[in-house]
Amino acid sequence: MLACFNVAMRSRRFRWSVAYALVSIGVGALPLGAQSPTLLPPPLTATLGSCRLSTGAVIIPCQVAYRTYGRLSPARDNVVLIPTFFGGRSEDHLFMLGTYVDTSRHHVVIVDALADGYSASPSTTSAGRSAFDGVTVGDMVDVQHRFLTEHLGVRGVRAVVGISMGGFQALEWAVRYPTFMDAAVPIVATPRPTAYDRLIFDTWRRSAEALDVASVDADSAWMQASRLESLFMRTPRLVNDSSHAVLSRTVHDMAAAYRTASWSLADYAAQLRAIASHDVSARFGGDMARAAAAVRTRLLLVWSPDDILVDSRPTAAFARLARADTLAVPSPCGHAVFWCEPQRIGRAVRAFIDRSPAVATSRAAAAAGPDRARP
Repeated sequence: MLACFNVAMRSRRFRWSVAYALVSIGVGALPLGAQSPTLLPPPLTATLGSCRLSTGAVIIPCQVAYRTYGRLSPARDNVVLIPTFFGGRSEDHLFMLGTYVDTSRHHVVIVDALADGYSASPSTTSAGRSAFDGVTVGDMVDVQHRFLTEHLGVRGVRAVVGISMGGFQALEWAVRYPTFMDAAVPIVATPRPTAYDRLIFDTWRRSAEALDVASVDADSAWMQASRLESLFMRTPRLVNDSSHAVLSRTVHDMAAAYRTASWSLADYAAQLRAIASHDVSARFGGDMARAAAAVRTRLLLVWSPDDILVDSRPTAAFARLARADTLAVPSPCGHAVFWCEPQRIGRAVRAFIDRSPAVATSRAAAAAGPDRARP
């Protein structure tokens, strides 16, 4: 089981989360001395000119960062898109290669979501932080669609696979561009956060915004943000079964890694705002049944019923509406189930992607016309 995490250990932050999750459930020590993320080359970048967000704000320049792995087929029909999760960047997703997606068969494009400090973000844009005040998951997906079609020249992808906020984006892809992909696999995601989910995200965001002032030093700010992240990523059972020393070390290491990676609290808060406002039914007047009916792709929804960060019940309900395949994985790891059960989940995801029809077949069968769903 540990071998599959060797690539993940090169990630700048989540190697500590993996260590904590696995040590806490008795799996054992991990090779934390693996290659440093500083040895990775920087991501590639594409500039799309300007991007108009759903609020009407215009981002100039609109930059998209990404990494690619695996060979692109001559027909350009083997692309798998991985949008990044909250608080993560493209290098933090290398653990998915070979485990969740077979790079010997597929050309994987890991795309940095808006507001992660690599792609256009409050911390980097000349438009000012306020331009991102209303950034949405839908904005992230629209920018990614432009990136794929305008920059990479891709007219359809084999699959979109995402974890957590990446899964929010995968769901948005399935509803917003329903004939662009053969398969969508959102993992520990939701079509719309519950009231309790939003309370968590809004509290988390307001804390980050309150800490993003000159009078609070970066060490203290990121320690507090990391405490909140650790509080909800796993179940109380897993936290209680670990020692106080392990938990303290995990929070400290997570905070240190955020600082080392030069994360901005403004970017962090913007992503939390996007997560809290996420709703795939917004373009359908809040009607989730209509949103599910827009889905043309094959859909695999993966969740843990023990997740206390993202309530799995709306996901299960959406799966019924969309007639999606499902995989529910009970785990004391809760939201971090994708770390603790990589073989089980990865095997299901790989099989689901590989049994999908070819892009051209899927798109022709779905419907002729534009690939963007109309409300």
